[in-house]
Amino acid sequence: MSLIRHLLVIAVLFGASVSSGASVASRASAQGSSLARSDRAATTSSVPAEVLVVLAKEEPGKIDPQLEKLTALRRPPFNSFRSMKILSRPKLKLTPGKDALVSLPNGRRMKLTLLRVMPDGRYKVKAAINRPGKSDYLPLLQVVASAGDPFFVAGQTYQGGTLVVGVIVDPKKSAQ
Repeated sequence: MSLIRHLLVIAVLFGASVSSGASVASRASAQGSSLARSDRAATTSSVPAEVLVVLAKEEPGKIDPQLEKLTALRRPPFNSFRSMKILSRPKLKLTPGKDALVSLPNGRRMKLTLLRVMPDGRYKVKAAINRPGKSDYLPLLQVVASAGDPFFVAGQTYQGGTLVVGVIVDPKKSAQ
C-alpha cells in the first residue's frame, strides 16, 4: 500500500498557512463552534465558498481539465496522483461562527467554520471531518487562506482512490 494512503490528513496550502491539529483541538474545546469575543467584531457577513471533492488515484488516467490550473495539485504530495476526477463542486456560504456541512461521497461529512476575517482580508477557517458512523468531528486543521486561493485536505479512501477536498473561500476574488 502506498505512502499516500497511510496519511490521515494532508494539507497543502497555496497561499495559506496552517495551525497544528493539537492547537485546533485545544481551541475547539475552548471555543466550541462559537467565535471568541475578539473575533466577533472582525467578522460581520457571510462569505461565498466553493468545495472541490476530487477522486484521485495513483493509476494513470485523466486529470480533470478544471484542476489543471490549480498549481497546488501539481506539487508533492498531490503530484503522485496520475488521475483526478471532480465528483462534486458544492457552493456554500460561510457565516462567522456557524458550521457549514458538506457531504462526502464516502458517507462522511466535512464541517467548515469561518472563524474570522483577518485584518489583511484573509480568512481563518476550521475544517473537520466526522468519524465513520459517528456524529462527532475530529479536528483536522485551521487555515488562514487568501481569497480565491484553495487549501486541500486529503486522506479519505474511496473507490480505490483518495478523496482530495479543496476549499476556496471567496472564489470570485483571486489573490494578486
